Amino acid sequence: METTGYFFKSLNSATAGANNNVMRTKLIQYAIITVMFAAIASRGRANDKTESLVVDGEHFTVRQITDEKLNGLVAYRFSAPKEWRDTSQVYWNYMHITHPVSMAMKVENPTNAEACFCYQPMFCGYIPGPRAALNEGKDGADGLSLRPMEPVKALAYFINKYRGKYSDLKFIGSRDLPDLPKVLHVNMSLTQHGIGEKVTYTLDGKPVEEEFYAVHHYQVVQGEALWGLVCVHSFRAPVGTLNRRRNVFGAIHKSLSITPEFAQRAEAVKQQLLANFNANLQAQYAGIAAAGQRSKQISANNDAFLANIDRSLASSRASSSASGGSTARTANDGQDDYIRGVETMNDPLTGTSQHSFTEQHHWTDGYGNYRNSNDASYNPNQSEVGDWQLMTPAH
Repeated sequence: METTGYFFKSLNSATAGANNNVMRTKLIQYAIITVMFAAIASRGRANDKTESLVVDGEHFTVRQITDEKLNGLVAYRFSAPKEWRDTSQVYWNYMHITHPVSMAMKVENPTNAEACFCYQPMFCGYIPGPRAALNEGKDGADGLSLRPMEPVKALAYFINKYRGKYSDLKFIGSRDLPDLPKVLHVNMSLTQHGIGEKVTYTLDGKPVEEEFYAVHHYQVVQGEALWGLVCVHSFRAPVGTLNRRRNVFGAIHKSLSITPEFAQRAEAVKQQLLANFNANLQAQYAGIAAAGQRSKQISANNDAFLANIDRSLASSRASSSASGGSTARTANDGQDDYIRGVETMNDPLTGTSQHSFTEQHHWTDGYGNYRNSNDASYNPNQSEVGDWQLMTPAH
């Protein structure tokens, strides 16, 4: 049985590297689900031949991963040693418009710690700014809001998420795997980068070693960093035995394939989500345009209202001037003013207004503002803005 060729025999040095200077359109990022499906499909087109497959003395049988949300539709197939137990699940997340479906799988040897794992991908989107801290770790349309990490740190973060519960978890080393994207048939962007890391820990009282592999990707689109890990998988075995069992682990992972029926349905779901997203986006644009029109109308109404006020005031001043600035008053009105200590003056704004008779000179700007003084030489036009008028007594 030919191995996939990307496994490394020793991990005793930690090295890292990433090419993250190439920007591509978001449409490339949006095609990620199609790329992943193609990657899985191209690795496992020979499942009908694996019923008779024997690797290192292990007789393989074909297994199925079904989707309960689609009435048990077979989503993926893979092959594994006959006696090994497998568990798997298909996950749907409609918030992730461009990658709404993912899968996780575990195949275990019931006699020891040997196991092969496939994990859900880690998609991340990060927009720097004052709101970045508020959104840290939250899920969104582009995935988790996380500050971009270099390949080695990103995979270590992922490993801690799944193996951090083991108190003696120890990172042995990491290694760049530049050919890994090609081996896994991943072609997401020019910034994709293969990475592998090895850890050890104690499982059920016995030491085990586990190697994790992933393709790291990174690009910046319209100010947002889109990055993450795809095709994440791992192989576990008792310490000192993983190397000689690589062919078995490799055969399991290489056999994984997606069924055409499920790929079609997943693509249809993605297209519907994209259509809904675009429709909502257009509705938002239409709402913004309508709000702009309403704002313009409100502004025009306000301008008309103020113009009416100005015309009313001008008409009032003209009427007062034409009548000689007087209104009809009786002797009783004058007596009432005397008792209350006020003097009624002709007012261009209201017709008349009353002011204390302790001050002899009363000025107004015609807009309800008044200046009262006993100084005959006082003139507010000399010190204030406005067209101040000296009011005359109403008789």
